[in-house]
Amino acid sequence: MYKINSLPVLLRNPKILIIGGGKVALQKIKVLKENEINFFVISEHLCDELKNYTFPYKLKKFEKHDADNYNIIIDATGNKEVNSILKEIKKERFILLNTVDVPDECDFYFSSLLKYKNLKIAVSSDGASPTITQIVRDKIKEFLPEGLGNLAEKKLNERINGIVNIEETRKETLRLFGKVYIIGCGISGIDMLTIKAFNTIQNLDVVLYDHLITDDILNIIPPNIEKIYVGKCKGKHSISQNEINNLMLAYASQGFKVGRLKNGDPFIFGRGAEEAEFLVSHNIDVEIIPGISSAFSAPLSAGIPPTARGHSSSVSIVTGHLNGNVFDSSWLDLLKRKNHTTIVLMGLTQVENIVKFAIEIGVDKNLPAAIISNAARSNQKVLITTLENLITISKEAESPAVLIFGNVVNYSNILPHIKINNIQSSEKRDAYTIYSAKG
Repeated sequence: MYKINSLPVLLRNPKILIIGGGKVALQKIKVLKENEINFFVISEHLCDELKNYTFPYKLKKFEKHDADNYNIIIDATGNKEVNSILKEIKKERFILLNTVDVPDECDFYFSSLLKYKNLKIAVSSDGASPTITQIVRDKIKEFLPEGLGNLAEKKLNERINGIVNIEETRKETLRLFGKVYIIGCGISGIDMLTIKAFNTIQNLDVVLYDHLITDDILNIIPPNIEKIYVGKCKGKHSISQNEINNLMLAYASQGFKVGRLKNGDPFIFGRGAEEAEFLVSHNIDVEIIPGISSAFSAPLSAGIPPTARGHSSSVSIVTGHLNGNVFDSSWLDLLKRKNHTTIVLMGLTQVENIVKFAIEIGVDKNLPAAIISNAARSNQKVLITTLENLITISKEAESPAVLIFGNVVNYSNILPHIKINNIQSSEKRDAYTIYSAKG
């Protein structure tokens, strides 16, 4: 088996002669110009593409004396006569020769390069396959953070000024590689994950997950990924938001890829915006992966379209409570709008306030209303009623729940509900209709 012993090195300020002006020479010239390397070209002609570049050259047939004063020569001609002259020169004095596409006659090879200012990353196959090196280079580029060049430049300036702090440089470099993905996981299991969410979850280092993340989603997380429960539900906070923020920061600062798994969509009355803002303020790379929000998927799981021609031409999404479970009545006027749907998240505990204040401001008592509990899960329950009877039926609902107000609620008696385990049942009650999915 043919074997080449090679050692990748960096040449400082090399002076290079390129022989040839065709497309093969073009590729070498591009690399040299990108790296600001001095070179001179001798060729009998230049290809059209090379005429778009500015560089020193002479149009002539190559002669032996043209190589004087050059110790690094690239033969991009494929011409036997030129090759013969260069071999003769090698016998007489030291030169490093690269005969393009003839690895056996090369003293050095061009690497596939990534350049981040003064940081350079070279990939070489000892001339075996430029295709392999290009593919590997491009894959490496996908992984590397863009800020590497700025950091390398900063560290060069520090070194010039006599400042060398290895530990601080280590921390700064690792932080560039750290990243947090804020991932919306939909309202139930893996069927409601987007493809991007699924693929991202497979390639994390650490996962921080909420209490509504289902077991089947947790089961697709590879066993080598660290899982940390940071769930918060009403009356039961295992960890504060500040602690969650600092956990993400700590892991990302060590260069880890962190996944923050949140139910539904993290930016619709979730704390995705707070978390992203915190991380960005600490110079951590953040990527948002939207999820299927319960605001729309929960109504649809009960056969309720948020908008429908002739019944609802607009939709509002509101929250049932503010910080500290404080009720906000400012949105109740929406219930008086014609052809409008109001979707309330986290509103189950505020049903009494909603009904009381809505009726006080003149909202129609017969306004259709629905409560969907555990949407798209095996224990989904759909309660269909009116504003007047909402308090009574809410006692049969469970959290998490979504409230819907508007004429579109009547579609629940017409359109199909989401099928869960292929079982769907309905039971009539005096004041309302209840649909239950039984696992």
